[in-house]
Amino acid sequence: TAADFCINGYNVTYDGKEAKVNGKCNGSNNNNNNNEPQQPSVLYTAYSVGDSINYNPTTNDTCDNPVSTTGTKAGCMKWYVISASGVNDTTVDVILDHNTTTKVAYETSETYKEYAQASIKSQVDTDTTGWTSGLNPRLITAQEVADITNITTFNGSSSTWFYFNGTGANKQTNVSSSQGANPYKWLFDYTNSCTSFGCNTADSSTSGYWTSSPVSDISHGAWYVDRSGSLYYNSVDYGSSYYVDDGSRYGVRPVITISKSQISS
Repeated sequence: TAADFCINGYNVTYDGKEAKVNGKCNGSNNNNNNNEPQQPSVLYTAYSVGDSINYNPTTNDTCDNPVSTTGTKAGCMKWYVISASGVNDTTVDVILDHNTTTKVAYETSETYKEYAQASIKSQVDTDTTGWTSGLNPRLITAQEVADITNITTFNGSSSTWFYFNGTGANKQTNVSSSQGANPYKWLFDYTNSCTSFGCNTADSSTSGYWTSSPVSDISHGAWYVDRSGSLYYNSVDYGSSYYVDDGSRYGVRPVITISKSQISS
């Protein structure tokens, strides 16, 4: 959790969060023929999937007292790491813990389009107006969801939908969970009645959120994260005015890439 090292002729202290150089020392210089030691690269916090970070995308800094209310788009908010990041990695990918918009169609036409051309991109752009340049807000991909939940059978076709905490060959048998018991609760928190499937906090205003990925065998299909703690699919125009507002629509939950240099101080 904390240590002092002599690396390449420099004293390096680690406080459990980051490494800092504090003057020179008499240790190894990696046999560089007694040349002036080279200052080592900065080391950053190592993150695991599911770790939380309180971060303000407007001020580009860590913060206290995050707001997790669905629809909140700015200020201090809670984010979760979606891919492991070691001490040598300079960035970390995170997803917001709630939807910035509750209900929106992925694409207003009846055919899937790549995220950059889909109508939902304009919603993401609107929701993230004023965020720090370079964060590049986007939607999570279906494959990222499969990687997070360790589902190796997913191939993008409609037959490979799955529960995050499911059983069986294709993980399509749900494991009933009490509130907060699902190990992937952070991935579908703040959705309608999700506590029945193991999330922490339910929110009746949305039933999930879209990924940016197509269903390979359905031309008008896209994957979404469902309130039941599953990755499922629906028509891309689900949520457009064609459908009755029954509360069963999916929204936007941004993913961003944060520079560790901004959150390590």
